[in-house]
Amino acid sequence: MPIKRSNSGKLSRKSSSNGIKASELEKNSLLNMFKKIESDSKLVECNLCNKKFKPSLINKHKQFECLDNIKKESFNGHEVIILDDNDDKFIPESKECNKVEHDDFDENNWSTKRIKLDQNSIFSEKSVERDSFEIENKVLPDNEQFDFYLSNFSDAIDSVLNEEQFKHLFDENDQRAFEIFNLLSNSAKILYVRLFQRKFKWHSLENINYEKLGKDLSPFLDELKKNTFLIDDTSIETYEEIICLFKIPQLKELIRLCHISVVQTNKTEMIRAILQHFRTQKGVKSHFFKKQPNDQATCEATPNYMLQCKKILGKCFKLDKNIRSIFVRTLILYSLSSSYQSDPSNAGQQQLLQLLMVNLNNVKYVKYEIRLNIKIFNDKQSLLNYEQALDDEFELLNILDSKDYEQAYDLFKEKIESFKIIILDPDSLDRDKQLPLYLRNFSRGSIYTKILSIFAFEVLQRLKKYQEANDIFEFLLYKQQVYRLSTRSKWFERLAINYESHLKDPVKCFQSIKNALEDRENIIFSGRLNLYSRLEKMSQAKKYSKIKEQIDALCAREKFDFTEAPSVEIQGTLLHTSEFIPGRKNVFIDSPSKNSMTISVEQVAINHYINNMGFTHAKHAETSTLTTLYGILFWDVIWNDSVFNVFVDKFQHAPLDLQTKYFYENRKECIENRLNLFRNSSIEDICIMASDCWSSNFGYQCYGVNFELFESLEEFLSFLKCFNAQQLVNLCEYISRNYRHCRSGGPDLVVWSDETNRVKFVEVKGPGDHLSYKQMIWLDFMIKNSIDCEVCHVKGLNSKRLR
Repeated sequence: MPIKRSNSGKLSRKSSSNGIKASELEKNSLLNMFKKIESDSKLVECNLCNKKFKPSLINKHKQFECLDNIKKESFNGHEVIILDDNDDKFIPESKECNKVEHDDFDENNWSTKRIKLDQNSIFSEKSVERDSFEIENKVLPDNEQFDFYLSNFSDAIDSVLNEEQFKHLFDENDQRAFEIFNLLSNSAKILYVRLFQRKFKWHSLENINYEKLGKDLSPFLDELKKNTFLIDDTSIETYEEIICLFKIPQLKELIRLCHISVVQTNKTEMIRAILQHFRTQKGVKSHFFKKQPNDQATCEATPNYMLQCKKILGKCFKLDKNIRSIFVRTLILYSLSSSYQSDPSNAGQQQLLQLLMVNLNNVKYVKYEIRLNIKIFNDKQSLLNYEQALDDEFELLNILDSKDYEQAYDLFKEKIESFKIIILDPDSLDRDKQLPLYLRNFSRGSIYTKILSIFAFEVLQRLKKYQEANDIFEFLLYKQQVYRLSTRSKWFERLAINYESHLKDPVKCFQSIKNALEDRENIIFSGRLNLYSRLEKMSQAKKYSKIKEQIDALCAREKFDFTEAPSVEIQGTLLHTSEFIPGRKNVFIDSPSKNSMTISVEQVAINHYINNMGFTHAKHAETSTLTTLYGILFWDVIWNDSVFNVFVDKFQHAPLDLQTKYFYENRKECIENRLNLFRNSSIEDICIMASDCWSSNFGYQCYGVNFELFESLEEFLSFLKCFNAQQLVNLCEYISRNYRHCRSGGPDLVVWSDETNRVKFVEVKGPGDHLSYKQMIWLDFMIKNSIDCEVCHVKGLNSKRLR
């Protein structure tokens, strides 16, 4: 009976009837290795809106699209979510894409990348029954009711307004808006918050339906309108806005009244035909705006489409743009570390959803005190500029999400020069230079630097416009040295590659590498190694003979000494499927028997170390194992809130300086005290400290820490006991000084035995694979600090080739 191992390395038996017979590999291998292809042929129903999607798209739908379709839920008699089911997603003659998280090329921007909030985990009945939370005792008049979202909304606003470092960002008009909002009736405030959570567009009266507020919402809508929080249909500026609110029966009625010829019954086509008909009618626009004296004759000769549209649709309302923008900016400040780019029409929703998840105990954030002694935004205009930069970033990422690179190029090529001017603004540069590196990310200059970087990597490189890409890289590298310094290594690498491989300019390639190697403060060690390796290859190539002396001189200045890691070679039965499965080169089977199963190259190594080397546990988690170990041992050091300006809101996964050189500098005394404590402690005492931390903080969000990596505290402690105190001291000091450099490149596997307390880190390499410089750096550190490690080369044995 074959043995199958879980991701944690624990042995488990699996019936041979579930395996794949060797004679059936040709028929079933693709099915087993790519289950996604088969599953995508079966639609899955969303339990929130009952619509059906491919399994690969259902999470994205729940994360973004379903925000407007979530049904009602209740918690202990209190309404938790009410979002409308009838919001129309159509926007005429434009593409509307929901934002997905984008891999930024700036590794230092990790703090703005948040976990995805799973709607399903919030609204399932079981989770609502299971989760518990306390609601503040609020004294409300008998005719008023408690509302979950209003409470969160008000708390967020009050929190920002009470923060001393943010008070100067709100002028008299802003303060007046807050005061008027507080004077509104409770029901009017509830209604405003509900509309605020919906897409920023016009809503017809029949789609504004909240039973808990009553059947007739007119008094509350009138109250909001009277206090300028709402505008009504008299403020509609274009006929596109009102037509897009129509449902299909209303569109058919309008088509009949206007005598429009439409063949298609599809809603999109009907709207397009109506708008096209309106554009071709003379004087139509005069019915949408105030009539001018000289338009009287035209108006009389043209049907009044606006009156007909209003008569069919009825009343409609929209949030006042200026008032709404005040609340949006406030919520950005409330959740500043997660104020990543989002659709401006949905701005503010993520923060309120985040609050709801905390209240339902679905996400737990560490509690700490926010200490600010620096004004992140110098004035209100700085905040407005930052908000505009986020909107521009979203516009680019939204286009890239649809993979329309030509459109992105056409749209942004004219904006690039204006972005450069903003980045080089002398007043902004002088001011931002005074900020720590991790606070510069909240400036418009930093956001526009990021936009240029994404544009060069994702648009210009894909369109093979290498010279234009290099022009941007050179601007970012040589014209400014304030923003996104941690990305300079990637800019230099791509600059050199383009000059060497695409533009065939060896002199400029050499000069870019030379400049990079001289920038020791900002170019990470692995980046320097990559550039040095390219320099060595250039030295050996005949086509660079004219500059060989310069290359050799530069190579002589750079010396990198690595201790070669020990290596072993094992064998695995290789399944040759490269001609059938694009992108999948090495697939193994666990045994040459008839009841074999397909496994990864890492699983081949796990089988070897468990079955042949006496290890009892195995994890395939790469660097996550090391960062989890560090995070648990240094939890209170990481979350030390005595450091100023590293915590700016209540929803951070880590202090802002964690991946900068300032992390060690800001906590040097605290870190050294912890290291000395470990030096003078036995491994048993360290295990007790780790156990207390695990029990107290299990489930809380902390960057780099994955509690679920280990099946239990006991398994984690069995792993920890395999180290001695000095090894832990060296490892924790290394990560404390270089967290950003240590978060990748770790060995693929860690195997250990709870019987002999022996641990080994293993980097697995399949046929044709080789070590990266980041991996070499980690292995070199482990060897020099007496931590057992090796490279395991898996040699593939031929099996029967698929025909």
